[in-house]
This record gives sequence, C-alpha cells and structure tokens, in this order.
Amino acid sequence: MKCSKKVIITGASKGIGLEICKNFLNQNYEVLAISRTIPPIYNKNLFHLKINLSKRKELEKFKKKIINFKTNYLISNAGDLGEIGSINKINVKKWEESFFLNLFSHVTITKYCLPNILNKKGKIIFLAGGGSANSFPNFSAYSVAKTALVRFCENLADENNGKIITNIISPGAINTGLLEKSLRHGHTVNQNKIISTEKCIELINFLIKNNKNFYNGKFIHALDPYKKFNEFNTDNKFLLRRIENRSL
Repeated sequence: MKCSKKVIITGASKGIGLEICKNFLNQNYEVLAISRTIPPIYNKNLFHLKINLSKRKELEKFKKKIINFKTNYLISNAGDLGEIGSINKINVKKWEESFFLNLFSHVTITKYCLPNILNKKGKIIFLAGGGSANSFPNFSAYSVAKTALVRFCENLADENNGKIITNIISPGAINTGLLEKSLRHGHTVNQNKIISTEKCIELINFLIKNNKNFYNGKFIHALDPYKKFNEFNTDNKFLLRRIENRSL
C-alpha cells in the first residue's frame, strides 16, 4: 500500500521516540527519523538522517533534506538532560549546548517544516519533560529549555490559529534511559507514578486525528482527561500561565 502521509520524528532511535516511530510505521506512514543513531528496526517506509541535534551547524547542513521530505506532521521529541548540577556549579558553555538540543533544535526544525505542514494542514507535536511544569532542581538546563518550549508551542499555535494545530505533551514518568539517568543523579520518582509508553502513544494518535481548535496550543499530560476537553473547560487551562486571580 502506498504511503499517503509523512511524519518527521526527532530523537527516534530509542526510548519514547523509537516507540513513536514504530507506531507511525505500523499505520503505514512514511517516516523520516532524525537521531544520532539508526533506529534498530527495518521498514521500507523508514528513512533516517544521522544528526546530532545539539550541534547547530550539523542540523543546518541537512536543511534541504528535511524540507524536501515534505512532511504532513512533525513529532519533535529530541531531548537530553544535558548539564547536571546546582546553578553555582554549572558549566555555562555545556548549559548552552544542552539548551540548543532541548529548545533551539525544535525551533529550527519547526521553521524548516512549517511551510509544508501549513500547506498540508498538518500538525506539530512537541514533547516536554521533567521540569516543564514545575521546578527540577539540579537539572536546570533541561527544565528551563523544556519550559520555554511550552511557550514556543503556544506562540506557534496563536500565530497560525486555524491553519494548523500544534500541541506540547508531557509523557509522564516512563522507564527510559532519560529517567534512569535522572535517577542516577539524585532525582526521585514515586514508582506508582511511572506509566507505560502506550499512554503517550495513545495521546499522540488522538491529537493527530483530532481537528478541534480548542486543543490548539495546549500543554497536555498523558494522563489528563483530554478526551473530555471542550471549548469551555479548556478556555484558559492547560497553558503555561501565572495565577491571575489577584483577589486572593
């Protein structure tokens, strides 16, 4: 069967990204996987670009190939904890490299893909992570970049309102290499809050198929009751915002 839809997935060689890649291949999408290593699967519809997304020049070198893929969808998943440590001990240069991977690589690839996605009325889904909704002590490089990515998604949604739908999702605590790395460096997670990768995949599939504009720009957790969202109960929720009730 000929592929009718295309998707670009970043960070697609392991963890959540690999499972997202398998998910779209199983639905007969043509997939362009962007990662430092080749995804450990074979499929005639899978294409790969070996890019270290923490390196600006390396990403820019593949600009034409990313644009020429003419994707319908972008699943912007790439990320790493990067520079770890308290603020007074961090290496600012390494912090900047981590910030490029966790924020600016997403911005750059979005810019490359946006004309095609707009033309095809597609969608963009970002994946946030730990510290994007609250503080993440000793993991500030990751936390601050992913928080900024939430606001970037909201701005992108407002700029293109009605033309495409874009979301950022929090996959929750999933047993991946990223979680293992954070645990090794002192982070703690309630074992009862660890969820399956399937919950994240289920949310992604729902958002890809859903065209209701009140989902646009929303920051959604894999365990949120997102199927019950409507234009009233999401009006000023599921966004990165301050508390505005000044009468408290």
